[in-house]
Amino acid sequence: MGIKTTLGRTDELNSSSTNSISAVPAKLTQQSLTQMTEALSEKLISLAQKYESADFLKKDPSQFMHRFSSVRECETVAFIAANLAFGRREQILAHVEAILSAAGSSPCDWILNQKYKDFFPENNVSFYRMYTNSDMRLFFDGLRYILEEKETIGDFFKEKWAEESEEKKEKNGVSGLSSNDKSARKASEDGKKKYLHQVIASAFPARCALLPHSKDSAAKKVNMLLRWLVRDNSPVDLGLWKWFSKKDLLMPLDTHVMQQSNELGLINSKSANLRTAIGLTKKVAEIFPDDPVKADYALFGLGIASQEAR
Repeated sequence: MGIKTTLGRTDELNSSSTNSISAVPAKLTQQSLTQMTEALSEKLISLAQKYESADFLKKDPSQFMHRFSSVRECETVAFIAANLAFGRREQILAHVEAILSAAGSSPCDWILNQKYKDFFPENNVSFYRMYTNSDMRLFFDGLRYILEEKETIGDFFKEKWAEESEEKKEKNGVSGLSSNDKSARKASEDGKKKYLHQVIASAFPARCALLPHSKDSAAKKVNMLLRWLVRDNSPVDLGLWKWFSKKDLLMPLDTHVMQQSNELGLINSKSANLRTAIGLTKKVAEIFPDDPVKADYALFGLGIASQEAR
């Protein structure tokens, strides 16, 4: 059961968008470089304050999780909305709305009772863009398993993250055997490369197309989901997962964020991969040290504003 989808241009910026602060020129005096850095910081702080507001919810898929009061329902709806959050915003909202209309007052019960199998028949008919009914069914199978295992989705991934952290400690401990042991050092380095979005993706079947299973993926949708669930003191983000630090979140590499980050000189990359996400996060952490992904509001909002101004 699906909605007719427009497969035209997604809600993106093109390369003609401009800003008052552009990429840093090749030759600058230390004083002018410092002034530009300060101006950029002030600009991003001001934009983040402007766009992180309740009004942001009106056209954003994060609005759906705010309809529910229990942690369990909020998390579940957040997972649904975030994993369909690509393409034109009106199409994203319409498809999430269709699912929630079918799910009724308790999406969790709808999933646990396997009612989603009535909504998503086992076939390869498109539900939303490249995602078929079978893809959606597999995604909801994964959610059902998680909901059956723990009281909340957060409890499930808190345990998985603790297991991952313990494995990392064991790997790092190996390096203490010998400072000259290259294989031990390599094991230690590998132990530092796991991110929470990878742990989340690994909980779903490898065939589940909605989750990114490549280790190099920037995992934009899952990192946006984590912003929703981890960041607190926000009119948009819920801050339900107290066990994970917002300092450790990665920037979601939305098209707008990529474009604005390049134009402002925060990154110099056309590839929306994990390396770029890490690099951008480190850069904006210089401005928002305790809450780097707050910059997501500034860059995304700036991109939308630039698009609407054309």
